[in-house]
Amino acid sequence: MTRQNRNDRRVPWSAPPAPAKGGVLLLLLVAVFLLAPGNAQADTVWEPGSNAAVEDSLAKPPTLKELQRVPSAPPLGKDANVPPLDIRADALKEAAISYGARGGLAMRTWEIRRELATRARYLDRVYDFRALLIPAPSGFLIEPPVISEAMNATIITSGGQEAAVSDRIYNIIANARIVSTPRTWRGYLERQWGAIDSPPDVLLPRDVAERKTWKEYVARGWAEGVRQAEEIFADDLNRLQADFRGMIRYRTLLAQGMVSAPYALQEDRGVTGGGDEMRVGDRAVAITGVPQLIPEARAWTPAGR
Repeated sequence: MTRQNRNDRRVPWSAPPAPAKGGVLLLLLVAVFLLAPGNAQADTVWEPGSNAAVEDSLAKPPTLKELQRVPSAPPLGKDANVPPLDIRADALKEAAISYGARGGLAMRTWEIRRELATRARYLDRVYDFRALLIPAPSGFLIEPPVISEAMNATIITSGGQEAAVSDRIYNIIANARIVSTPRTWRGYLERQWGAIDSPPDVLLPRDVAERKTWKEYVARGWAEGVRQAEEIFADDLNRLQADFRGMIRYRTLLAQGMVSAPYALQEDRGVTGGGDEMRVGDRAVAITGVPQLIPEARAWTPAGR
């Protein structure tokens, strides 16, 4: 709801869109991005095509073989502080694992972004946050709350002496706020990692034996980095899904009278400022009443009525 010139009125609200098939979409995206064969391989071959824009805007990280082919360490000077062999061996392994992990993380993230680019239009339609926003005065928008839902929740308290069970529990995770633009799925799913800096020269392999160890442990780190990238993507996808469905859930509960609408105040301040800056037609908008859950069951309206 809005209040303009200190007079209350209801915020315009269009009919809520049909909820997205979140669970099916989530499983589909995870399957596409995480279970596709041949991901983050040492010699990944990709022909430019529908993802050319991504290739231009985001440089491809080095491959596993490129990380394994680091130049040999330069000769040590006379005054170089050389660690004992056992300490050096451990340090070289740790450096190789870290180097490989950063490479695997960057490469797998880059591959996921290529896949996202091919499905950008579809994702734009599915995760249309703009359709969920509430028009506010002066061209601003109010982002609805994110409401979570737990089914058949059981709570045990007092050291197991008391218990309660609920068919459903709703929680307002994030309340309404004023925004100038809607969220997009890109803000959740598109990640980019920095450059992969080579370890210090003192930790680079110096002979055949150390180079063999280096390749082995870089590969181990690479596999760990790929796994980490996939976990991060899955977490980001879950967060996107939870926020989007939480906003849709608010629309549903609002229609049923189970949650209140937001109130906003617009104050026309006319001409303000002076000196080096003056504002003409200055207006301020503020949320004066955030949505709250309504526990009065008698006032609820069943869905579809």
